[in-house]
Amino acid sequence: MPRAVLSRDAIIDAAFDLLAEGGLDAITARALAGRLGVQAGALYYHLKDMAALRDEMATRIVRRMVAGAADAAGMPWSTLLRELAHRWRGLLLEYRDGARVVSGTFLTDDEALRATEVPLAALVAEGFSPVDAQRALLAVNVLVSGYVIEEQQRLDTAGRYTAADRQARLDPDAQPLNYAVSAEVVQLPEASFEWAVEALIAGIAARLSLPAATQA
Repeated sequence: MPRAVLSRDAIIDAAFDLLAEGGLDAITARALAGRLGVQAGALYYHLKDMAALRDEMATRIVRRMVAGAADAAGMPWSTLLRELAHRWRGLLLEYRDGARVVSGTFLTDDEALRATEVPLAALVAEGFSPVDAQRALLAVNVLVSGYVIEEQQRLDTAGRYTAADRQARLDPDAQPLNYAVSAEVVQLPEASFEWAVEALIAGIAARLSLPAATQA
């Protein structure tokens, strides 16, 4: 098998292959080197460390997210936040451990970074201060990332712990409420994400005394 030409992009491509096969924990310098047919030390001519690799992987994902940033202009603020939440969740779910890959990383693409001006400006045009606009976008990001981490954990452990398993540990007479919501806890249905997004939007509206949020 011919040896791949080693480059930053080749390393990132290999990292995404390992991610799809074994999740984030499968991405190690040794595994990457084996995939690329090089010594592990050769990787560091192209990337400073494994944290830098995570930044590059996250940037590829975020670049897709901001590709349609111009669509945000002119949207009502609640519609914008709702659309961003659903789009971000859908994108993260396309990658195994997608939310874990992106969390705690930094954008390395200047154009992607500059594109984040668009949603900020759209929120400011709707009456947000710049700081409140940034905090609203951060709140959406944190909500979605945390939710997707929970979703993907359930996908990875499907069948290992069921609603029936949870109910078996509870007394339906002594803990009737906890017993009743077992399917909600274990299955994490789509409706729970919708509820969380709408609750966040309603909270922002109340905190900033903004007009009532447009309903989905």
